[in-house]
Amino acid sequence: MLWPLDRKPIPASQIPFYNLHYLCACGRPADPTMLWGTDVPAEQLTAYVRERNRGGTTLISVAHVLVQAVGRALKDHPEFNRRIVGRRIYAFREVNVRMMAYNRSDGEVDVMLIRGADTLSLERIARGMWKIQHRAAAGGIPDQEDKHWLRRRFPGPLLGWVLRAYLYLDSRFNLPKAGRIDRAGCSPVVVNYLAFSGSPPMRVYKPSKYPHESTSLGVTLGRVERVPVVRESGVEVGQVAPLYVRADHRIVSAYQLAQFTSTLRRFLMEPAQMEAGEAAATGGEAADAA
Repeated sequence: MLWPLDRKPIPASQIPFYNLHYLCACGRPADPTMLWGTDVPAEQLTAYVRERNRGGTTLISVAHVLVQAVGRALKDHPEFNRRIVGRRIYAFREVNVRMMAYNRSDGEVDVMLIRGADTLSLERIARGMWKIQHRAAAGGIPDQEDKHWLRRRFPGPLLGWVLRAYLYLDSRFNLPKAGRIDRAGCSPVVVNYLAFSGSPPMRVYKPSKYPHESTSLGVTLGRVERVPVVRESGVEVGQVAPLYVRADHRIVSAYQLAQFTSTLRRFLMEPAQMEAGEAAATGGEAADAA
């Protein structure tokens, strides 16, 4: 007789915190999500980032432009700024965006919550996100403190039961969000910019559905690549970035998903239009660690 697995499971203390959410809360394999993949011509995007960095005081990256574009697209398509509670659909009061960042120091994923992303200027978004990332590198953001506190307070398998109970209640009742732990439920979207050092070219990407009903939308942008493109003058070498948008069919239709993706793609192709005629938002921090 062969036992292919180890006698004991991997301890919960060795599993990244957000992986525990998937492990403890995923239900039967019913998937109401839709995925739309497309390409974004990135010449204007990369040129815009270079120009902003040439004369600005805050370092701008494509990730910051992506967050701004998602915020503006949610403003133009408010039907995506919603979540499911039980079998009812509720609209969010604000347009907030969650950005995922991998923390190399502890191997965990840090979640940044950008509040009011539909009105913030690009520089304010970048400044707020850099502040959180610098604090994360030093181990001093609330997200990390909360995860460590939960692991100490609920050791071993107990943490899985707590997460399952919390996600069960939150998915069935319209509850207020109290404290830092709940702030991850204040946005319908998770944004990923997968252009880290060493990342391979992206041809196909299937974003997972985070087991929290507040997350009905996912936006993923891959790294900019130089590929052959067909233009009026013929075949040329151009810059293209893959874009994937995942939405919940219980909230929007495929037609609405196409419209949202088209708007987001247009903002990324012409990022300067998001700043045109808009004054920088004032007051408060642009980003918080969820």
